[in-house]
Amino acid sequence: MRRSLYIFFLALSIGLTGCASTGKVKSFSQEKEVSQAKAEKSMKEVSDFFTRKRFTYLITWNGIPVGRIIAQADDVIRYKDDNVYVVSLRTESNKFLSKIYRVEDVYTSYIDVDTMTSRRYEADRKEGNYRKHVIVEYDFDKGQARYTNLTDGSVKYCDIKRDVQDPVSAMCYFMTLPAKIGDRIKINVNLNEKNYELYSQVESLDVIKLPSLGLFPAFRVRPKALLKGQVYEKGRGYMYFAAGDKRYPLYGVVNIPFGRVKATLKTIENF
Repeated sequence: MRRSLYIFFLALSIGLTGCASTGKVKSFSQEKEVSQAKAEKSMKEVSDFFTRKRFTYLITWNGIPVGRIIAQADDVIRYKDDNVYVVSLRTESNKFLSKIYRVEDVYTSYIDVDTMTSRRYEADRKEGNYRKHVIVEYDFDKGQARYTNLTDGSVKYCDIKRDVQDPVSAMCYFMTLPAKIGDRIKINVNLNEKNYELYSQVESLDVIKLPSLGLFPAFRVRPKALLKGQVYEKGRGYMYFAAGDKRYPLYGVVNIPFGRVKATLKTIENF
């Protein structure tokens, strides 16, 4: 397994040429036209969620483009007598990487408009030869999540807390919260029939320079997940959120055994 991974990343580094321009972290002293006081004030205010927005992120591995993420918030719809936001996240490998290891994952969350909790979560994963398509429905009256695996036909259940989030809705919920430097925000996340405690540490306020979109005041968040009281070690990194009236995710970094993966916001579209 280790040898195959080494060959995979060696082939990737040889086959892909050129490096992508990713987000850059600046200080307010370096970018004086961005107001730190205004950013701090905006952070402390509750932010409204949004609809009919599409965000495209460039994904790089050690500076080399390997794919993109497309995040989209659609119109509010009715789901089981409640209004919900429908938010989807698509990850796609680029043309060259797809020849080696194709990735095409789609994650969709139905988020209650009033409580910002998850009502339904769907994960359709296609990674190399791996396939898994699961629908999770959250029943708050029973305190239970129903996992329907469309790949093998199995159905499983697990207990949930009343304020449960899925991985997509957790980020959307966080984007609406007031925050200040030093805050440690807890969110309960249900994933793969397990319940995690996700702690987001708000570490610093900086300026992010995006190649396509310019300068943004932004605060850095470093997440830590606990499973049954133990730190879940897989995947360590941080993310910057815009410190304005809209908390758009701007730039993220994840450290992996073979280097560093970055996601940089490239476009924001209304539709």
